[in-house]
Amino acid sequence: MFSLMKKEEVNTSRLYNLDLLKALAIISMILCHSVLMLGVHHNGYENDFLYWFGDVLLGDYIAVAHAFMFAMGVGFVFTKNNSPADYIKRGIKTFLLGYVLNFFRYGIYALIEGMISGEFAEQTLEALFGPDILQFAGLAMIITGVFKKLGLNEIHILFISIIMSVAGSFLVLKDTGNYACNLLLGNIITTTHDTSCFALLNWYVFVAIGMVFGIIIRRVENTNSFYKKLLLITGIISLIYIALTFKFGTLFLTKHNFYYAVSTAEALGLLCTDLFLLSAFYFIIKKFGVSKFHTGIEMSRNLTVIYFIQWCVIGFTDSVFGYVLEYSFPYYVIYPFGVALIFASFYLARLWTKRKNRKNPET
Repeated sequence: MFSLMKKEEVNTSRLYNLDLLKALAIISMILCHSVLMLGVHHNGYENDFLYWFGDVLLGDYIAVAHAFMFAMGVGFVFTKNNSPADYIKRGIKTFLLGYVLNFFRYGIYALIEGMISGEFAEQTLEALFGPDILQFAGLAMIITGVFKKLGLNEIHILFISIIMSVAGSFLVLKDTGNYACNLLLGNIITTTHDTSCFALLNWYVFVAIGMVFGIIIRRVENTNSFYKKLLLITGIISLIYIALTFKFGTLFLTKHNFYYAVSTAEALGLLCTDLFLLSAFYFIIKKFGVSKFHTGIEMSRNLTVIYFIQWCVIGFTDSVFGYVLEYSFPYYVIYPFGVALIFASFYLARLWTKRKNRKNPET
């Protein structure tokens, strides 16, 4: 595969297959979040196939968080705003945006409940300050900016990310004994199940590999041959990984089988599924043309807005109907709700983007 690379950059156009990978991740994400948050309101949900389908298959394996992080790394290579200061400034904004989302997703309802009951539970802290993928994305941008400031290239960053990933593979469920400390430290290492999501040590390797992929693909002249080889290699590895998963159980390569504490070996398996889909999308676009997939490309461009909207809708629905009205959501409601939310988030994000562009035409 490396024989297909040139020293100079010859392939700098937009990667529409990456857009489709992100679009698939958005669809899986919204369905997963709908099932994950609404499905818990009836007894025995852990043993339901439809809960497993939404939470595990769509939420862990089909291109979701790991695809977003890989795509973010590729984007770091393709962006024009790639100075260390650009990364750091954008990272700080994204990190803080994560806490803004926390407030509108569940935090506001937790505060209202606390004010009514006169007691603020630990879950209020989780709702307001729990780390999530936006906090991770912000930290990933900041640390990338620091690495760039130190003069490190993508290969150096990849080696560092592997060391981070190996360390994160062993530092799993490390409880400090203090809930607030767990939430804070949970941005870096995996603390407890309810205080840590997408810890930097475990997940930065996806970003770093995305960056390396970005510098490779920009130097590939014969993309057909490149993606054919990539499709074959990652397809074989993915089949082996899936077969072993059926034999040994979900996330069998990760300590405690805990998705958020993804190990280095598990990350490789998940990345192979992403790269297989990415390669498949390349040939699908080549066969049918880019114009057939303009909706998916638009979804990809509006990822952050869609992410914000869908969580706000789910948070409101879960808090009001699930906890206040104690409605037990059946799956014939949850899945149509998730599908409707995909369309609603897409169109609301479109309206938001159009309004933003009218106010700031230069951006």
